[in-house]
Amino acid sequence: MVWIRKERDASPCYRRLTDEIGCKKKVPKGYVPVLACGDDAAGDEEQRFLVHVKLLKEPCIAGLLEEAAMQFGYQPGVLRVPCDAYSLQQTIDLIYQGR
Repeated sequence: MVWIRKERDASPCYRRLTDEIGCKKKVPKGYVPVLACGDDAAGDEEQRFLVHVKLLKEPCIAGLLEEAAMQFGYQPGVLRVPCDAYSLQQTIDLIYQGR
């Protein structure tokens, strides 16, 4: 019997949930779908991401989740966070670089 190792993901902590043509992807094991809502007054477009579960325990992400719970409440499905996509990406990148 020969074992073949699965290829690891190129992106370590987050991925866009939709591809270039807008089709939704299946959520892989170990990731949580997150919808970055941004500021409604600025007219930011909502963007979907996959965030690795290990990042949910980070203090800045935990604070963002608490803010999301106060603003949107607890809802089933995709997790909404009150943060624009660029800021969410930058936060995750900084967390990953600090490890």
